[in-house]
Order: sequence, then structure tokens, then C-alpha cells
Amino acid sequence: MKRIPDEDCASICGLFCGACPSFPDECHGCLSDYVRKGCQNCADHGFLDCAVCHGVRRCCECQDFPCEKLREFSTKPVINGICNHASVIPDSLRMREVGIPQWLREKIEQHKCPACGELITWFDMGSHRCNGQKHP
Repeated sequence: MKRIPDEDCASICGLFCGACPSFPDECHGCLSDYVRKGCQNCADHGFLDCAVCHGVRRCCECQDFPCEKLREFSTKPVINGICNHASVIPDSLRMREVGIPQWLREKIEQHKCPACGELITWFDMGSHRCNGQKHP
């Protein structure tokens, strides 16, 4: 049975870790104990250290939100024309508005293939295939 995204997949910066190609085999989300090497301490961005320094668990809880570091992060990387970080600020605002459990339900539904039920990664949105058929 595939691992279902939980609160550890509501990342510090506002990403939905459940849509990462590394989930769940290499990583269970940046707030879990099983984090992909490239995401440990939020790579070079230091969001974990920053959150600890500000006494919060996620950027959306910080009085400095959205900070320049998060704004810059939201613009890159762009891979095959897709910036998977582009939604971190609006997604963080949504986290704050509806709470983590509801936000997770929304993100799971947004990334779930209606045909096969698998989670579609950021980079496969619009090109996902299951049973040999392309799905939106």
C-alpha cells in the first residue's frame, strides 16, 4: 500500500511534499524523520533553521511572512518550463486560512489522478499517464 501524505508533507515553506517525485520512496516530507538528502535543512535555503529561529513550524506562521528568502525561492528552479516552488506563497496563505488537515485534503485531491488514484508529481501535471492513457 502506498504511503498517504500526512502533516509532514505540509512543508515548512508551503510546498506539498506529496507531489514530489521523491515521495514516498526517498522522502516522507521535510518535517518527517525520513528526508531526501537534497531537502535536508531545506537544501541551501535554510527554511528549517529560519523557522526555528523565529519560533514557528512553518513560514506561514511567521510574522515576517512572506520574506524575501521565500519570495526568491518561489521563482526557481524551473525544470522543463515548470517551477514547482511557484505556489509556496499562495499555498502558505491557504494553509493559514483553512488549517493543515484541510489544506492536505485539498492538495491530495488536486494531485490525484481521477482514473488511477495515484498522486501526480509537480512535473507530471498535464502529462500523467496511467494504463497507457494520458490524463489531465
